[in-house]
Order: sequence, then structure tokens, then C-alpha cells
Amino acid sequence: MFDPLLITSLASLLLAAFVFLKGGKSAPSLTLGFLSLSIAGWCFGQFMGGIVSDKAQVLFWTRLGLIGAVFLPVLFVHFTAAFLKKEHKLWLFYLIGCVFLLADFTPLLVADVAPIVGIGYYPQPGLIYQYFTFYVFICFIYGFFLLFRAYRFAKGEQRNQLLYLILGALIGFSGGATTFFPVWGIDFPILSRYALPLYVLITIYAILKHKLLNISVIVREGLIYSVLTLFFTGFYVSAVLITNYFLSRFVSLNPALTIALVVFASVLIFQPLRDKVQRLIDQVFFRGEYQYKKTINDLSVENQNLFRSLLQADKLASLGTLSAGMAHEIKNPLASIKGLTQVLEENLNDPAFIKKYQEIVCRQIDRMNNLIEKLLHFGQPKGLSLSEFNINRVIEEVLNLIEDQCRKRAIVVEKRLAKDFIIKGDAEQLSQVFMNLLLNAVQAMPEGGGLVVESRVANHESIVIEVTDNGQGIAADKLDNIFDPFYSTKDEGVGMGLAVAYRIVKEHGGEVKVESQVGKGTTFKIWLPIKQKPSA
Repeated sequence: MFDPLLITSLASLLLAAFVFLKGGKSAPSLTLGFLSLSIAGWCFGQFMGGIVSDKAQVLFWTRLGLIGAVFLPVLFVHFTAAFLKKEHKLWLFYLIGCVFLLADFTPLLVADVAPIVGIGYYPQPGLIYQYFTFYVFICFIYGFFLLFRAYRFAKGEQRNQLLYLILGALIGFSGGATTFFPVWGIDFPILSRYALPLYVLITIYAILKHKLLNISVIVREGLIYSVLTLFFTGFYVSAVLITNYFLSRFVSLNPALTIALVVFASVLIFQPLRDKVQRLIDQVFFRGEYQYKKTINDLSVENQNLFRSLLQADKLASLGTLSAGMAHEIKNPLASIKGLTQVLEENLNDPAFIKKYQEIVCRQIDRMNNLIEKLLHFGQPKGLSLSEFNINRVIEEVLNLIEDQCRKRAIVVEKRLAKDFIIKGDAEQLSQVFMNLLLNAVQAMPEGGGLVVESRVANHESIVIEVTDNGQGIAADKLDNIFDPFYSTKDEGVGMGLAVAYRIVKEHGGEVKVESQVGKGTTFKIWLPIKQKPSA
């Protein structure tokens, strides 16, 4: 009978190999692979230490297994952070792990092994073993903190993934923690040999059913053909034996003909059986949804090109609206320059006039130049460019661009921008989002009104930006469609502005919602993840 520790070691080794081969080079896949290798090494060391009888050999395998145990805690934290897409500097944790690794084959970590009732030889703590225990518990507590905090705000499939990660980690850690009890004289059963196999099973289940690490399509096809291979192997052997047994009693039949009949029968039933196996596996693990990933991958290039074209078209439409509204912003400086130029000849000998002329002309030219540069900068097509930037400054720049539109329509703008927030994204694309929302708000108040732009903390991981107007509002039966492409509530609208804004926000890992009442106004709310906490 196989020992649970050996089964866990082999299963973890296979899981690591599978993740490395099929999971790609993403940080979650790599860290899960190394985490599985650590578990495999630790369990194998415990297994070997339990079957050898010589004290020196037990000590050797104990220390060898601790190589995996030393890096297991930090790899758990690293995998958790990578899966949640959190940037954490873990070099100190790895450095501490290296210190314990160097101490592993010295008496500093494990001084010796000694008999313990009901267990046999068991590690005796060295001088730094207590610090190793503290290091393990701190790493796991921090990892659980990250998981539980993310679970509170997670939705949909990610919430299911986090649930199984938390469940598996709790079971694995609870069982693994019991290995420390005999070292410190605590009389409690060691549950690691039973808990760790459950952890591996839960992890595999999460990969299969909940698309953990996005490798479920590959697993699905492997499962289908593995089941079919097992079935047809058994079917072939059984059919040949049964056919030979019965037919030999009644007729003399060539064994080659028997095999041919079995192969023919196998061909007839293969496709119907494959369809049934496929449906069964889809219902159990994938709910029949695996093909959507393949479809998305096939269309991704064309889809991205189409979206970029729509993005630029929408930007140019906004640019046209801005240009029309800013026409008199350029006419006013030109009128001032023209008026001064007309009387310039009469005042060439007036130093005061010349000085005033130089100041006014330079100031007005700079003003026009800044306006034109902003328009050109906004209208220039660009690809996705991620960087860290202050979101409030982007909002301020867009507000400056529509300032004239608001003034012409007697719209009072109120800014309630909280402390500076740094996010990671494409500043140009997000400026287009705010431009679309603000222009919609302005157009909804042709007779004037109030426009409130607010940014504030939503939670520890995101901020919310609200754009509120007291304009015409949107009818309730139209709210569900306003983010659809080519849907517009305005006669002159193309219907792409809000669709593009919705797509951009989604690409940044955010959410956008709308609340509106006819005759009272509209509020758009955008949630965006924070790169770092606001400065004090």
C-alpha cells in the first residue's frame, strides 16, 4: 500500500511538470510550479525518513526534505501575489529562506533526530529552528491575508478560484503546521500526510473546473482522450476474449477475423462515445464553455485592430466637437492681435504702446499655441501604452479642454478631486473616457446647469470617479443599452462614445455604471484599481 506522503510527492511532481509545460511563462504558473516542487521535495523527504531505520539516514532525509520546506512559505506568498496581480517585493523573504537553506545541513536548524513515541525518529530543534517556525507562520498568515482581502471584492469566476485556493491552502497549512508540534513537545496527531493530498486534489480541481491559470482547454482534450484510451483498451481486450470464447464453441473462426470485427465495431462506436464523454467532462469540469477561449484567440488580432479603429474614430469625433467649441477661443486672441496691429503704425514712437503690444501679442500667441497643441495631442493616434500616472491630473487636463464649452452654455463646474492617486494604465485612452463622459454631460445641459466631477477612495484597492450633471437625464428603458455600440439617445449621435469608454475602462480592470432620472440628471461612476495608496 502506498504511503500518502509518497502519493502526495508524486502528484505534486506531476502537477509541477504539467504547470511548467502547459501553463506558459506567467508568474502565477511559474510560482505554482515551484510551490508544487517544494511540496514534492518536502513530502518525499518525510516519506524516506519514515521508512529508513538508521538514525544517520533519517537525519539526512529530514534535512533533504527541509530544502523544500524552507522555500515553501515564500513561494506560497509569491504565488498568491502573482495570482492576484499584486506587486510585492519579496527579496527579503527569499533572502531569509536562503539563510535557513545554508543552515539546513548544520545543527543550527535541526540539531539531531531522536525517538518519539508513536513516530520513531523526529527532528530536534537547533538554535534557529524557532525563527524558522516563526518565518513559516508569518508567510502563511500574510498569504491568507492577501487571499481573504481579495475574496471580499472578487466577483464571478475569480471568486470561485479564490474560494478553492483559500480552502486548499487552509487544509494544507493546517495539516503541515502539525509537523511542528512534536518538535516543541505538543501532543497532537500529525495530519500532514492526510491534509497535503487534499490540498493537491483541490488545486487540481480548481485548475480543471474553474480554469485556474487558464489551461483548462488543454486539460479538457487530454481528459477526453485519456478516458477514451482506457475504455477502448478494456473494450478491445474484453471483446477479443469474449468473441473467441463464444464463436469457438459454434464455428471455427480465424483469430485475425475476430480482431477485424472488433476493430470495425470500435470504429462504429468511437464518435458517439467520444461525444458522450465530451459532454460528461464538460458538465463535470467545464460546463460546456471551453470553446470561447479558442474563439477569442482566433479573433483577437482582428478584434484589436477593429477596436483601435473605433477608438481613433471616436477620438476624432470628440476632436471635431472640441474644435468647433474652441473656435472663438482662437478668434479672441486673433481679434486682439489684429486690433493692436491696425494701430501699430500710429504708435511706433510710443514706447509704452510697443511694450504693451509685445506683451499682449506674445501672451495671445502662446495661448493659441497651447490650445492647438492640446488638440493635436488629443487627436494623435497611439497604441496602448501603460505607465504610472496621476489620474487627477488627467481629469484636470480634460476639464481644461472643455472649459470653453461649459462657459458658452453657462455650466458651472465643481471639482471634488481627492488626494492624488497613482494608477497604472494608458493616460491617453483614459483621457478619452473622461472626454466622452464630460462632453455627454455638457450636451445634456443646453440651457446651462451644474457639472460635478469627483474622485474618492472606493476601497483599499480602487478609486471611484463620478461625473454628475443635472441635465435632461436618460429614460429607464434606455439605460441598459447606452454602452452598446451605435446606440445613441441623441439625434446627432453616432453611438460609439460610451461603448469605447466602457471597453477602455474594462481593459484597465475597472467598472463603469450609470444612474439617471429623466429631468433630474445623470451620474456616471468609474472604478479603477489604485497602483499605490494616496500620499499623506
